[in-house]
Amino acid sequence: MCDLLNLKIEQMAGLNFKCECGRTHKVDIEKIIVKSNVLNDKNSFIDIIDSKNLFVVADKNTYKSFGKELSTLLKRENYQITEFIFHNEDHLIPNEKSVGRLLIEIPKNASLIIGVGSGTINDLCRFLSYKFNIPYIIFATAPSMDGYASMVSPLIVEGFKRTYEATYAKAIVVDTQVLKNAPLEMIHAGFGDILGKFTSLTDWKLSKLINNEYYCENTVEFVEKARDLCVKNAEKISQRSEEVTKQIMEALIISGIAIGFVGYSRPASGAEHHLAHYWEMDAISKNISYPLHGNSVGVGTVVVSMIYQLMKDKLPKELIPPDPEYLISIHKKVGSIYNPKELGIPKDVFQESIIHAREIRNRYTILQLAHEFNFLEKISTILTEKFYG
Repeated sequence: MCDLLNLKIEQMAGLNFKCECGRTHKVDIEKIIVKSNVLNDKNSFIDIIDSKNLFVVADKNTYKSFGKELSTLLKRENYQITEFIFHNEDHLIPNEKSVGRLLIEIPKNASLIIGVGSGTINDLCRFLSYKFNIPYIIFATAPSMDGYASMVSPLIVEGFKRTYEATYAKAIVVDTQVLKNAPLEMIHAGFGDILGKFTSLTDWKLSKLINNEYYCENTVEFVEKARDLCVKNAEKISQRSEEVTKQIMEALIISGIAIGFVGYSRPASGAEHHLAHYWEMDAISKNISYPLHGNSVGVGTVVVSMIYQLMKDKLPKELIPPDPEYLISIHKKVGSIYNPKELGIPKDVFQESIIHAREIRNRYTILQLAHEFNFLEKISTILTEKFYG
């Protein structure tokens, strides 16, 4: 058995071991690098860029913060580079238009895709990599979500958020100096995604107890350890501590690795993500702006913990759900939003999301249990009154 809980993040690349749960867990990422001023140590990553014809993808902000300097270095190393920079004025959305643009721009002789960015850039490059059977490397610019080490791409298709099969990154390269200077909203988003593990892991155990769903204790402990280290240092997040920003990033990578361990997103995504997806899809359908995904997940985590509280008499005795007041206290330490009204979720959308978010994905969560007891409408009314008055 691998000593999973004591591995350094770099040692998680290439993992392959038989777990006590009965499954073999493996990580097909060849290299993970999380360090300060990574471009000053090109030898730490240059060996993984073993193709000469590179397609570099960024947006205008990530190109400015890191991409331009990276491209300059790679050109000095005699790589052939084709760059494409998204210049969207608003949110870059991982939809048909964005995917189509990359299909147009990728050169025929591209042998390696390099993404420079965070959530959307990563998802687009991962999907492109899968479709073209070309490896990709992500140079992360913000600790804003847990998909860096994932092997699926959530895309918006015809207004609906759907998860598509994709592939692991060949390598994840992270400069912690760049991370700590990311917009604070993005750092809060990453932390919100980490907080989501309180309810996603509870939902997974709920389904194990009720439905005998497959459940891996080692994977749960793996995610919990990373989550709890971030929570322990929560008050340092808004100070842009490089050490704590690194911890958040490593926890986000670990979350993605855990998804790969079990083959689907159960360790990282539960009812809190269903709510976040519902809010996002509603905003996209109305062509209005919406919060970063991780910030929605952070709020959704508080909401779902309240649903657990309202359903406490119907829960299996072995299940101990997170305390809403504890989660709110963590948000307050960080300075992040925990109230859906303050996040900008319209009252009617919030109320409907409690009732219908469970329909987004066929996954057993507390929302499904509440539905089975015909409690969702009552819970929706109680929580809407609580948050919106």
